[in-house]
Amino acid sequence: MPKLYGWVREVVPDSPADLAGIASGDLVRTINGAPVRDLLDYQFYASEDELLLGIERNGRPLEVLVARAPEEELGIRFGEEPAPFIRICANKCVFCFIKGLPERHQAQRGLPLGMRDSLYIKDDDYRYSFLFGNFITLTNLKEQDWQRLAEQRLSPVYVSVHTTNPELRRKMVDGPRAGEIVEQIQRLGSIGISCHTQLVLCPGINDGDELERSIGELAALRPTVETISVVPVGLTKYNNMLKVGALPPMRPFTHEESRAVMARVARWQERFAVEPGAHGQPFVYLSDEWYYVTGQPFPPARHYGGYRQIENGVGMTRKLLEEWRAARRGLAEVEARASGRRLAIVTSTMAEPIMRDIARDIQRATGGEVRVVAVENGFFGPLVTVAGLLCGADVRDALAARLADFTRDDVILCPRIMLDNAGTRFLDDVTVADFEATAPSRIVWAKSAEDIAAAARALVWEPADVPTR
Repeated sequence: MPKLYGWVREVVPDSPADLAGIASGDLVRTINGAPVRDLLDYQFYASEDELLLGIERNGRPLEVLVARAPEEELGIRFGEEPAPFIRICANKCVFCFIKGLPERHQAQRGLPLGMRDSLYIKDDDYRYSFLFGNFITLTNLKEQDWQRLAEQRLSPVYVSVHTTNPELRRKMVDGPRAGEIVEQIQRLGSIGISCHTQLVLCPGINDGDELERSIGELAALRPTVETISVVPVGLTKYNNMLKVGALPPMRPFTHEESRAVMARVARWQERFAVEPGAHGQPFVYLSDEWYYVTGQPFPPARHYGGYRQIENGVGMTRKLLEEWRAARRGLAEVEARASGRRLAIVTSTMAEPIMRDIARDIQRATGGEVRVVAVENGFFGPLVTVAGLLCGADVRDALAARLADFTRDDVILCPRIMLDNAGTRFLDDVTVADFEATAPSRIVWAKSAEDIAAAARALVWEPADVPTR
């Protein structure tokens, strides 16, 4: 595969690209004379109804005219952009996720402890921020990047602020121009780019009065700043108590410290929600971890508006609960006649209370046996409590120990978020094929509350009626 973006993996039959003669293996170099460097260029320049594509076929340059109806898909499927084209981060953040990963090629239980190579790529790429919601620091932007942001209006982007105190941010981020975050956000606004921001809090570093300062100064940058999320630092057994420079060691928040953070944020939320034009939206949001750690109830759905920072763990639980409330209505139509099949729901230790409530709903509706298997994270350590960071070996061991009596007629429901985008591997490189082959029962991968309800119906219906992926 060529090491360039624009390699055509396939062409949709009878699409405008197919009718124009574009073929698999072609390399799209230009669109209407503009260079195609990556997916952003393609999306930006391919928005016209008539396109002159400059392509390379077997080393020979060609020009192909493609015409399509308004809003009609062009029909080109590209190969993946290779990792070397990701903008690598030049910062040395005190809580960088790379520091929380194991050293590569160590051994544990006969398995490679190091994870797949792509997870060790430290990116800070504004293109991935716009396309996928990845958070960036803005410190690595070059002048041509600013020009491209302005030209293509790549809005919104997602910005890791952590603190607006220039001196403190230089210590926490330790990267080029780290102390210029307020000016950088102002520059975004000047070119018509808005942003969603996050403050990853570390105890004794950027909480307390520093948190107050950051929220206040980011609020002054509205409407360029659309939202703020406040997230507790995530630590593994590899970087817990790690000391960097003159800053205190990294450590998790205590229960009392978490409540204090929530109280501070709640005061700001009350203030913002009643401002003219706020429509009750709090502008600053707490990630779900704070509510789990303290046992405080999750806010209602209206609190989260459009769930604009859900990928950052803000409102994910409330959204699941709302979706489950709708999905479980379908279970009311199921006759409670247990078939003898059992259902196991795999989850993280953090989400265990919520999943136990869902399990009780299923048991009441179907009369079947439902177990919740909360898996402790042995790979990263017990400080890591989210399902998205569970590894294949830990889940496999938990199933073997706690579902030894399950048979192939039973169903095991696993969160799809544990897998990579392709749905083929866990973080520790255990393949889905190997995992499913050694599981005591049939595995169903759930992305949504409706998937959970479908698995629940397997307790009274035939397994063939339940999706597997």
